[in-house]
Amino acid sequence: MPSTIEFKQCTESDIDNLVAISQQFYPEHYTHIWKNEDPGYYINLSFTQSAFKEDLKNENIIYFLIQSADNVLGLLKIRQHHKVEGFNNSEALQLEKIYLLKASTGLGIGKKAIEFVKNYAFNLKKRVLWLDVMTTSPALIFYQRMGFQTITFYNLDYPGLKDEYREMQRMILSI
Repeated sequence: MPSTIEFKQCTESDIDNLVAISQQFYPEHYTHIWKNEDPGYYINLSFTQSAFKEDLKNENIIYFLIQSADNVLGLLKIRQHHKVEGFNNSEALQLEKIYLLKASTGLGIGKKAIEFVKNYAFNLKKRVLWLDVMTTSPALIFYQRMGFQTITFYNLDYPGLKDEYREMQRMILSI
């Protein structure tokens, strides 16, 4: 694992880095879930200059670049106040996105990222942290090991997504 992992809160000046890292990690992990191996729909939805700029206008959304030295390894997207079944906005924080470059997986960085988000949620006096994960994702087992529990299932309706990758699990972790 890289010696020091840092979580840098993003501003508009980080948009180029957010776009660059996103357009690297997303195809590395998710090209296979799209018809014709084309993840363009989701990349254009979530990982463009305009998408990041719009998100950063929202005070409830916070991005963090995951870094080691000057190397960007991934990102986090947090919705600081976002209700989930059984908990209101003031009680729940959503980890909407956690992505790492393929070369950065399996090194303990994801665990550090979850611990960082748990501490962030704790400092906001949240009762729960929640996220959504594909049922077919290898990350599901990681989240279970971190203590997350599935509370519900639903299906994504993105055009071009292969049917066998539509099922999602909403998972929750008490703080």
